[in-house]
Parts: sequence; structure tokens; C-alpha cells
Amino acid sequence: MRIKLVFLLFSFYSACVFAQAFSIGPFSLGQASVDLDVNDFNIEKSHADIEAFFLVDTIQWLRPENNLLTPRVLLKINIPKKYAPVYFKIDQQVIFPAGNESQLSTQLYVNLFTPHNIVIYQGDKVLDTISITAKSVARSKLKQWIDYTCLPYEVMITGFEQQYTSTGCKLYRIGSFGKETPRLEIAFSSPNLTTPSGDHPPFLFNLQDNSAVETVLINKATKEKVNVTVSAKLPERLHRLKFAGGLGPYSVTNNYNLNTKGPDILPSYMLYGKLELSETSSFKAFDALVYDSKSLFNNSGLYFSYDLAQVFDGQVILGALLGFQGLHYKYDEGYPTEFEVIYPQGFELTYNHPFGLTNRYLSYGMFLSTTQELYRNMWLRFGSSVFYELNYITWGSDIAEIEMWGLSVGFPLFKAF
Repeated sequence: MRIKLVFLLFSFYSACVFAQAFSIGPFSLGQASVDLDVNDFNIEKSHADIEAFFLVDTIQWLRPENNLLTPRVLLKINIPKKYAPVYFKIDQQVIFPAGNESQLSTQLYVNLFTPHNIVIYQGDKVLDTISITAKSVARSKLKQWIDYTCLPYEVMITGFEQQYTSTGCKLYRIGSFGKETPRLEIAFSSPNLTTPSGDHPPFLFNLQDNSAVETVLINKATKEKVNVTVSAKLPERLHRLKFAGGLGPYSVTNNYNLNTKGPDILPSYMLYGKLELSETSSFKAFDALVYDSKSLFNNSGLYFSYDLAQVFDGQVILGALLGFQGLHYKYDEGYPTEFEVIYPQGFELTYNHPFGLTNRYLSYGMFLSTTQELYRNMWLRFGSSVFYELNYITWGSDIAEIEMWGLSVGFPLFKAF
């Protein structure tokens, strides 16, 4: 009963955890564990009558397709009404302010890592230009962000200190099916760094093996040269087909007509397979075998899996599982072996890097019967390449019913293609 309660609570949590995901054009809202302080950024202007300041509670982290998280914040600008008519131009956008009897006012989002100048026009003449710059030494306690998309590849960027930086990664497959190799695109941004010719971030580094990229950037505040080294650890091949095994004890209760056995502790043998089709879809297969010398329960399945939704900056993924299963069952020695094909459908909720544990995952999934026949299969899994799985399965027909739960340890077997 307790093990059922654990899985039911996870089912309820899975249903409640999803909220609206916000998208802003080619960006989505992300989250970064950076102690960002707007006092580390200067608002530079020349006109004494123009007032400009950050709205501190409006900081948002934007995630573009290359996973380079950068912060934006609302900048409020006030101008006395006597300067009307005025308008603002930033990054090819023209914005007209609202006004009252005494002043004109507007709010603009500015990216603190890649800020654009804000040009204020009075009619056809430039009234002032507002620039955002970073102080040479940031006072934030945690300044350098390496996104979770870089964690599997142990990305390292060295050569700078006391600067705000952000790093994001995107992996591409190069080559034909079965012979694919990795190409890692690393996007990097810092508000104070430019190339020697004055080009501003973001900067891109492409890695195809374990060779490092070395370059020289310029700290635009101090004019000093900064020697930057970018490195990562990439596998020689990217395999699409992966197999894993699992072993562990299961508690089994068996009923056939009026006969009952158990609960008995029996060994279990698991086999898992996955064929990746894309970043968001795959075929998944499993086989769960629990038996002794007299009884048998074997449950296998083949499913098409695809991502339905992502929340919490893509770290929590809800995936659908559509497919079918085969089931063998034997109550005891001298009893017939039953076989049937069943069609339960399911889902899996995966939390990557849970609670700050990098390169780990926590997942909860379940299959439910689509007919009146009894079948439930629920699992809770935690780990990385080696993982731990708590599993509960129950199945029943007109004359037989079996219930089992157990803890197994999973481990990689081999990769192909």
C-alpha cells in the first residue's frame, strides 16, 4: 500500500507541475543562477534633463536557439514635456513615449550583456544618446554562468576573472546515419569583452574533437588583452542505438483462481533499448523478467516517444509513450503459460540536473490500461549512465492477477549506429 501511495503522489505532482511556457519571438524565458546586480552597470548619457534608471524587479534571462542565456531589464526614461515631440530608436526599432502634463516617459528592455545604444530624437535632431556599459570589476558574488546544455561536455572557458559571462552549448550531428560525429557550438558573451577589431559578443566557438580553441579578446574598460581558452570533452562517435540492463529483487504476490502465493522475493532481469530519431523523439523498448524455477512473469514493450512540453527552462520534459506490449505469465509448475498483447499508453516526466546535481536525472513514468483489463506500470528512476529504479507493476485477467514491486540497478550494456 505504501509503494502505491508513493507513485500516486508522484502522479499528482506530475499533473500539477506544468505551467505556461513563455516565448518571446525567437527567444524563450530561461533561468540562470547568477547573482546579477544592476549596480554593476552604468547608464551613460549627457543631457542633464533626461532621467534614466533600471527597474530592478524586471530582470529576465532570455534563451535563444543557441542556448546562450543573457539578461535583459527594463530601462525607464523620463523627459520633460517641453522637449516634445520626441521618440526613441534602439536596434532599428522606433518607440514613441507616453506623456502627461509635465513629462514624457517610456520603458525599454535592454540586454545587459549585449546592449544597444538608445538614440533620443527631438524632431529630426538627436537630443541625446544613452549607452549601457559594465563596470570593469563586477561586484556580483556569482558572475560566470555555464548553461546546463554544456554540462555533459565538461566545457571550460578560462582566462578572465571578475567579469559577467554567459556560455551556452548546442550539439550537432555530423555525417551519415551510423557514422555520426559531434560538433559542439559554444556561444559566449560578456559585456566587457570585444575582439581586437572592436566586434562585440556573442562569440561562437566550434569544437569537433578535444582540441582547445585559444584566442585573444580585449577588455574594453581597461583596454587590456585577455587570453581566452575554450575546451570540451567530446565523444569520438554519437551513437543513436543504446542498450542498458538492470538487476534487482522484487516482491511478488501471485493469484490464480482461488490460489495465492507470496509475497515472495524473486530476482528480476531488465533490458532497456532506445533508438534516437531526433532531439525530441525516439523508439524505446523494455523487457522485464521476474521468475523462479516454477513461476514466470515477462513484460516487454515497444513505444514511440516524443516530447510534449518543456518547463523550468527546458530542464523538466514531459514525454508521451505510444505503443504496445507483450506479456507472458505462468502461475506455477504444472499450470499453463499465458500470452497476450496489450495496449497500455503512458508518459514520462524527466527532471534533468535535479536539485543542482549536474549530469543526473530524475524521472517518473507510468503506463495505464486503455481497456477494462487491469494493468498498471509505474516507475521512479534516478541516476546517470548507472541508475536506480523503483518499479511497481500489476496485471490481471479473468482468472489470474499478479502484483510486484522492487528496486533495481541499471547499467549501460552497449551502443551501436
